[in-house]
Amino acid sequence: MKAAVVTCYGSPDVVKVCEVPTPVPAAGEVLLRVHATTVNRTDCGELQPGIILALMFYGALRPRRAIFGMDVAGEVEAVGAGVTSFKPGDRVFGMCRSRRNGAHAEFVCVPETGPIAAMPAGMRFEEAVVCEGAFYANATMTAFRVGPGHKIMIYGASGAIGTAAVQLAKACGAEVTAVVATRHLDLVKSLGADHAIDYTAQDFTRIGERFDVLLDAVGKADYFRCRRLLKPGAPFASTDVGPRWQNLPLILWSAITKSKRVVVPLPAQGSHRAFVEFLRGRMEAGEFRAVIDRRYPLDSIADAYRYVGTGQKVGIVVINVTPDTPRAT
Repeated sequence: MKAAVVTCYGSPDVVKVCEVPTPVPAAGEVLLRVHATTVNRTDCGELQPGIILALMFYGALRPRRAIFGMDVAGEVEAVGAGVTSFKPGDRVFGMCRSRRNGAHAEFVCVPETGPIAAMPAGMRFEEAVVCEGAFYANATMTAFRVGPGHKIMIYGASGAIGTAAVQLAKACGAEVTAVVATRHLDLVKSLGADHAIDYTAQDFTRIGERFDVLLDAVGKADYFRCRRLLKPGAPFASTDVGPRWQNLPLILWSAITKSKRVVVPLPAQGSHRAFVEFLRGRMEAGEFRAVIDRRYPLDSIADAYRYVGTGQKVGIVVINVTPDTPRAT
């Protein structure tokens, strides 16, 4: 099979598309023919880890896995012994395991009990590779029980996590204020944001409002500027260590004092499968949709890495591994 192989850390130039053996599903596993996947911030961070903690997770000297890619959508090609939930030909979507080879290939094996589910009827494969960003966005909604009556600000609401957070917060019944650049104002409004602020035109930290939760969906906001936006005891949630790594000591101090003032909400262990089923429900209800920025074929995946590395992507960047054939609803 063809796959994007990474044997060392480095720039997108180290990502090489080549022929490798097709995996064989073990007992309890499903072999997927990958139709679509994504390149996202997680993949870029795995390619070029920026901090020692990341190296400990991904591998000290070289990546532990040779094929990246978390989001996946495709068809079941074969099943291993004992598999009863899926059969060849089923259209599924979900996430690959972080420490095993991923979806940047024509085939990938995933556990039957892992985070995969049947795709909503009539959906294209490229519209279903949305789990990774939504998974992390939903961690904030769950950790702080976002719901009716809550006001949440989402800074950087145009990326994969941000666009997912806007939709999931609205599905929870919260009042959403999205902070984006000028060109993304219409986008976040179309996703359901109640208020959209152009951070290039005004200081969003001085709008005179306070929020129950502030989510920095891109890891670029300054907590010390943003704290005036928080209600007493309200959390500042970030998806990264922040500019100049300033969030790291704040996160540690918040953990020591148990204040939950500055946190990086992480999904609960073992919640992956339930989340994919949950997201499928939101899609079928019309409460969640993909926002696709660019599409690349597998052979051009290095270009996708370069683009995502600019930090300018909107929503998701799709890798179309196998040509998609629409099916009737």
